[in-house]
Amino acid sequence: MGYDNYSTNGSTTESGLTDSSTGTTENPLYECLLAEYLMQFFPRFMLGYSVLIILALGFVVRRKNLCLNCCWGRPGAVQAIDFIDEIGRRWAYGACFVIVTFDVANLFNGDPFWNITIPGDAAWKRKFAWVKVFTKLLDALSICLLYYPLLACIDHRRSIPANILGFTKVVPWIIFYCIYFEACHMSDTVDSGLYLFIYRIPIFVSFLVVGFSYVLDFGINVHRWRQQRGAKVSENATNAVSTENRRYKIKHHFEYGDNVLRRKPTKDVEEGSAVKVKLKQIAKKVEYEKIMGFRYSTRLICCFTICTTVLVWFVVDMIDEIDDLLGQCSEGCESLRSIFSDFEFIGLVCEGLLVVKIIAHFSSAFSALLVFIMLFNTLITYKRRWHQLLRGDHSWNKLGDTIASPTNTLLNGLKYAGFQVAFVIWGWLVLAVFLFVVLMFVSFAFIIPLRDNVRNWLIQKLIDLWPTLVLGIIIIPLVQRLICRFVFLQDKGAVLAVTNRRIYNAASYYFLVLNIIVGLFSCLKRILIPLILGIAFLSRLDQPLIMSGFESKDPGYVAFVSMLLVDLYHNHPLVKAFVELLHQVRSRQALTEQLNGAESVELREKRLRSKRIRNRWLKTITLVNNPSLVLKALEQRLRDERNQLAKEIPQAADSVEEGSNGETESLKKENMEFESMQIARAETKTNGQSELSPHEDFRSPVNGQDKEFRAYL
Repeated sequence: MGYDNYSTNGSTTESGLTDSSTGTTENPLYECLLAEYLMQFFPRFMLGYSVLIILALGFVVRRKNLCLNCCWGRPGAVQAIDFIDEIGRRWAYGACFVIVTFDVANLFNGDPFWNITIPGDAAWKRKFAWVKVFTKLLDALSICLLYYPLLACIDHRRSIPANILGFTKVVPWIIFYCIYFEACHMSDTVDSGLYLFIYRIPIFVSFLVVGFSYVLDFGINVHRWRQQRGAKVSENATNAVSTENRRYKIKHHFEYGDNVLRRKPTKDVEEGSAVKVKLKQIAKKVEYEKIMGFRYSTRLICCFTICTTVLVWFVVDMIDEIDDLLGQCSEGCESLRSIFSDFEFIGLVCEGLLVVKIIAHFSSAFSALLVFIMLFNTLITYKRRWHQLLRGDHSWNKLGDTIASPTNTLLNGLKYAGFQVAFVIWGWLVLAVFLFVVLMFVSFAFIIPLRDNVRNWLIQKLIDLWPTLVLGIIIIPLVQRLICRFVFLQDKGAVLAVTNRRIYNAASYYFLVLNIIVGLFSCLKRILIPLILGIAFLSRLDQPLIMSGFESKDPGYVAFVSMLLVDLYHNHPLVKAFVELLHQVRSRQALTEQLNGAESVELREKRLRSKRIRNRWLKTITLVNNPSLVLKALEQRLRDERNQLAKEIPQAADSVEEGSNGETESLKKENMEFESMQIARAETKTNGQSELSPHEDFRSPVNGQDKEFRAYL
């Protein structure tokens, strides 16, 4: 992704270094290379300014826990982006990550941020080659620090100083890029135009987008400040405004949660022919579920932006490298053909290079298209799984309780964004190589020989073995299917009930040998299909690539599920609405206490008593509407009583021996009373009288449950 290609195609002999009429030096290529050279040093100069902006933002943010009385709670910790709760200005965050991605991608392309020189001694390089790892790590941390203020100023966009600092950070970059474009637009090389269009122009547009977000937030903050100043808003009015904002959030969260929970479940069984049902099932998998109020998280939007940017840049860079390499090989081959025109082999090599170039271009572009489709399907799957989690449906989660630990869940969720970008790069590369190998094999083994009417060894073997292939792949499986449906099953295969069992047992004996031939081809199918699907779905983390029962060994799938669980615990709409309600009640109570002053003791006790009665009534209604909660509460109460008894038994062991005589006498009396009651029941039964009703019997289990339920309420 560097600018080194200018030296290959851009020749300075035709343009000339000096104008004969004016005597001045006019070389657009030289000016462009100079601007590119200065572009490499400009980020290092801006690194110090980034540190100053971070320190200044620290005095804008207040601390929350540590030494709040020291320096009015300032400076505080400055965060760059909120991946959990924040869903505003996602387009600005995406533009920032496009800028960061360019410099990080240059590290992989061999363009370091710090040009740390290593001695030229070969022995020293061999012994201390591991130092490069730390230099790359230092480069990555420097790039993150360089663009940290861009993200931090967006995160603190409700502060006017943050808007001003962010704008002063973006303006130098925009001015320098304008100078760079002015110097490089005169270059007439093909590489310069491609480089500007693919790399530099998207970065420049991203800086413009980020600058526009700062200007927009600055205008909003100034307008809000002028309204408050003009109306002389009091503290009570400010609290009323915050309460109104909370009411809007509560309404939004409740409406979104209601839309999710009240959505009608889709029908699993469709009516119609088998082909129509299959097409509907495929369409349902890729259907974009529309629910009002849903918004993708900032983490997912930024991750999708990085993946798309990296994918485009890597594909363009790969195609450019292939053109350079194969172009040089083609030039050498043509020169050899002009010298040795009698050798037919050289002509075949030149034709083969052209085929290789076409296949390489197609493999790179088509694999990138497939990976992009996989990314889009990941977004669809994320939305579907998120709504299933909101409805309490965890049936899709194949991990179960393997990541139940909060530490493991948060750790794996933290890895998702980086894993997704890395898996996209590897998925595109592996898929491109696989397509290239397959297409090369098909082209040189079948297409080119058939075009030239040449029958090679592989084609001859296929011609000799085609009856076996047709018999094992098509005829035998088709015959078995027809016999099973129309001969061995009742109602033409509608019911799994075997009929004609003698014929079935005889056919099982004969098909045993034939299925060995079918099994040879089925074994290849079992190997090839998982291989192809594994390569195609390598970039998708929402689908496990490992067999059932071993999904926890797939780090990508574990990261995706963990990320969803972290978002569920922090972004559930009903939970957020409940929290906003608590904040609203708390602020209302604080405002009431402030307005009314100190209450009398009797009034406070009366208010608490009425609140206690209201809470008990609400609790009773909840338990009546949800009987399962009653059972769970009773089970928990019995469990607590057992634990309490287990703790009291060792303490009462010493007193058992002292009062054993008195307890044995009391037990004897109770047993005698119980025996006399049983004798009285038997006598009344023999005399034709009815037994005691369950309501009169104090040992009735119904009465016991009623007492237990009333005690719980």
